[in-house]
Amino acid sequence: KSSEQVRSWGSMLRASSGRLLRYRCIAPSSSGNQHQYQNLRCYNWRFWETEKAPDKDGDKDVEKSSTSKESDSLKEKEVPKKVDQQQQTNHTPGRKRFIDAKDAIHLHTPKPRLRSSETYKKMSSATDDGGSSQTPPSQVLLPQRLGFGDDSPRYPNLIGLPVSNRPIFPGIVANINLTDKATIDAVEKLSSGGSRGYVGMFLRKDDVGDGSSSFPDYEAPEIITEMSQIHKVGSFVQIHRVQRSDHSSAGTKATASGETVISDVDAFSEDDDADLNESPVASVLFMAHRRIDLQSIDSFGPPLDITVKHWEKLTTDSKNDMIRALSNEVLSTIREVAQISPMFREQVSIFPNKIDANDPFKLADFAASITNSGTPQEYQAVLEERDPEKRLHKALTLLSKEREVSKLQQEISRKVEEKMTETQRKYFLTEQLKSIKKELGIEVDDKDAIIEKYRKKLKACGEVPEEVMKVIDSEIEKFSSLEKNSSEFNVTRSYLDWLTDVPWNISSEENFDLTKAKIVLDRDHYGMDDVKDTIMEFIAVGKLKGTVQGKILCLAGPPGTGKTSIAAGVAEALGREFYRFSVGGLSDVSEIKGHRRTYVGAMPGKLIQCLKSTGKDNPLILIDEIDKLGSDYRGDPASALLEVLDPSQNSSFRDHFLDVPVDLSKVLFMCTANSLDTIPGPLLDRMEIVRLSGYDFPEKVEIAGQYLVPKSMRDAGLLVLETKDDNAETESQQNQDGEESKTEGEESKDEKVVEKSWVKGEGIPSSVEIERSAIESLVRWYCREAGVRNLAKHIDKITRKLSLQIVASNEGMELSEKNSRKPIDGDDEDSWAVTDNNLDNYVGKPIFTSDRMYDKDPLPNGIVMGLAYTSMGGSALYVETQGITRVARVMDTDSESDEAKSETKTRGRGGGNLKTTGQLGDVMGESTQIAYTVARARLSGVQPCNSYFEDNDIHMHVPEGATPKDGPSAGITMVTAMLSLAMGKSVKNDLAMTGEISLTGKVLPVGGIKEKTMGARRAGIKVLILPAANKRDFDEMPTYLKEEIEVHYAHDYADVYKVAFED
Repeated sequence: KSSEQVRSWGSMLRASSGRLLRYRCIAPSSSGNQHQYQNLRCYNWRFWETEKAPDKDGDKDVEKSSTSKESDSLKEKEVPKKVDQQQQTNHTPGRKRFIDAKDAIHLHTPKPRLRSSETYKKMSSATDDGGSSQTPPSQVLLPQRLGFGDDSPRYPNLIGLPVSNRPIFPGIVANINLTDKATIDAVEKLSSGGSRGYVGMFLRKDDVGDGSSSFPDYEAPEIITEMSQIHKVGSFVQIHRVQRSDHSSAGTKATASGETVISDVDAFSEDDDADLNESPVASVLFMAHRRIDLQSIDSFGPPLDITVKHWEKLTTDSKNDMIRALSNEVLSTIREVAQISPMFREQVSIFPNKIDANDPFKLADFAASITNSGTPQEYQAVLEERDPEKRLHKALTLLSKEREVSKLQQEISRKVEEKMTETQRKYFLTEQLKSIKKELGIEVDDKDAIIEKYRKKLKACGEVPEEVMKVIDSEIEKFSSLEKNSSEFNVTRSYLDWLTDVPWNISSEENFDLTKAKIVLDRDHYGMDDVKDTIMEFIAVGKLKGTVQGKILCLAGPPGTGKTSIAAGVAEALGREFYRFSVGGLSDVSEIKGHRRTYVGAMPGKLIQCLKSTGKDNPLILIDEIDKLGSDYRGDPASALLEVLDPSQNSSFRDHFLDVPVDLSKVLFMCTANSLDTIPGPLLDRMEIVRLSGYDFPEKVEIAGQYLVPKSMRDAGLLVLETKDDNAETESQQNQDGEESKTEGEESKDEKVVEKSWVKGEGIPSSVEIERSAIESLVRWYCREAGVRNLAKHIDKITRKLSLQIVASNEGMELSEKNSRKPIDGDDEDSWAVTDNNLDNYVGKPIFTSDRMYDKDPLPNGIVMGLAYTSMGGSALYVETQGITRVARVMDTDSESDEAKSETKTRGRGGGNLKTTGQLGDVMGESTQIAYTVARARLSGVQPCNSYFEDNDIHMHVPEGATPKDGPSAGITMVTAMLSLAMGKSVKNDLAMTGEISLTGKVLPVGGIKEKTMGARRAGIKVLILPAANKRDFDEMPTYLKEEIEVHYAHDYADVYKVAFED
């Protein structure tokens, strides 16, 4: 049927007291036999299957459309479902079905909500008694009418939503965007659970001058700070839908609360939320019911908490001739504008039932709502007007402006159409002219412009290597002869793009100022003297030589020690560009050396991409996690890095894609690793290793106080940036001086002195701080790892909880017992400082309760403390031994009697056995066997009569069995533990040792002396036994690490035995 017939049929259905109706309107388009579709969704209705749909005022017959031969012309794919004539005739009450108009109108119904209603009981009983419906009772459609308009609830306290651009008129559905997170959460909570909440919507006042049609943009229109920022008259609206997403409706402004869809209460376009653009907002569908007056704002939120007064229903004199004349003029103007503007005509045609000449208030609201040419002040004036005559006048003014704009738009459209026709004609003629000029050789094509672009890029570069220039010239010559449709055209063009994008001999200016470099390095990192000294040496050499060559550094250390972050500081100190990429888990060689150009989508490797990204040939490239390289069928990236990280080879590095030599000798490579054991030997040999041993207790405390705590308080909002302009003070001082100082002041006016400092924000108590005692407790009892990453997490946890407590205290909100603030006895109740006394209220109970496993002095027999070194740093490691007596029973074979056979005698088994537990690796397992042999030999020399090892089996265990352990450095510790058990002599609890033992008793050097010493200090060790060959490593450590520690150096085990047992 035609559009008018279908819409008329839909209006009849909407007159029924239904819940939800969907139908499809199919109208012939102006282009011919094709069809034009419109999806319409009607809100606030339910419909159920009967021959007559009950109406509010009475029953209206719903004529069923016949499925005549006209319906055969519709394609099946254009109609969601088909229902034949028999299904339409033999229907039963209570069953869902399609009411078909040209097989294109269908009914979609939701499940009812009020199953306890009388209507539902009657319909359910009727179906159970005699009905043949197959629809279960849960799907029976019930007549239900929600409160609408003046029948809607009248709540005095509401959530307030300021909107920009235009207000929402009663009887209108609008889709707006919210951008404030707190407001979105409140609206979403209000409408959760299937309920539809109510809010008050008010137009913001803007600073735009009168008569201006531009709208101001707000970062968050829902947030206001004064009541005067919004108008006093708004709309009482009902939430219909809240859709939180990362998109906003297409064609709308990114500013929130801009009205994007205006539709009828009974019909809503389903396509309005189909086209989406990316924007982090929430789309909310509202339906306005009546006008309200703003009485007061109880809280500025967000969201706003407001008190409102609802308008009573306004009445008018139906015999007033002026109102009649104005209503007719409004209708006439609507028809006139609809004839001119297609968009306006579409809006009016979709909502014909809203045009009611008998109600001037609704007519004026509808007329104002469908216009788009007014200013926010004009729309607000219509909303605030109580007099029907004045409201119609103002609506008519908006319609008149819309008419003039539509006429102007029509004129513009006509001119554009004429211009497009002329443009098409010129286009065809221009193309013909270009073809003629090309044949005559008068004009060049687009390829010449591209080649010219390549020439300009090469001129901007420095001296391009001769070999590279030959390749570029050859490729340009080939490119000029290729056709655009050729498959090789784009391949050659991409190759030339990369060749000309490489910064040939374009270097960044080096910084040779040692003082400036040291300031930059010390600004963001504490300690790390080895790394800083290496960089300072690098700068000094460059300053003496005048040129700087590349270098390969590898920073090896535990996680959280600042390896990755210091690389950016080094780049800034050197004045170089910085580029980082991680090779953790990388197993494709093409990521390093690029793809061959024969592959589709081929690209150069990361190194060439780095040069293009930075635009310099001497950047600082950080290769992160180099100890975690992978290897599979696609190659071994570690082998590919051998050429890159070799100073003698990377001056002519060849990428598979470029296939020309690229000089990487000026690049400063820095690599990071947690462990050097997994790095292949040839690759490790090419790098200069800088070991980061982790942070000791004093270093952690200083890092937390200087860097971590201020950063965490800034991130938590406890500190804000304050700027001070010293020019005012300078000018006042100059005015007091004479003309001489005035002249100097004129010169200094151009230089503004601005000081920036971080201070506590507004509403933040001045006593908020994390005291040093709390930091020391955090380091000692919660964060013993080598790095500071876990320490930073605990500090962030403290500042977040402080922020919560401060905001809750300011708002008067009561927190749970876990999060509430608990003053400690003896502390000031008004103090917000975090000390070691109340630290557990913020981070929980301490993880470590003691520095050592055994506090008893001396230690039990057979237990000795060793020192271990892991990727997390150094730590104390106990070795425990226990003896098990084993005896054998032997029968007296000389006696034949039963009594004689039952008598036995005992004797020792001989040599004992050694059993080890604690997840020991292969190397450590072999070390236990060597230690067992050395212990037996040493015992026979010290106590020849002691047969403990012959009479007992030895069980050796290393605690923390879930942690794998390996390495030979616990050799002397194991020997000492077994001798302590065999001789019955204990060892002091403040003694620790480390060193590899040989089969003859020699004490061999081990690694990680600094880390192990730091672990010993954390455990409170006072006496250390180290291999004599490690004396140099101990002497190179900082002085504060060696303080209060007595060190003994051992050449063989006799020296260890003397310190452990004789001293």
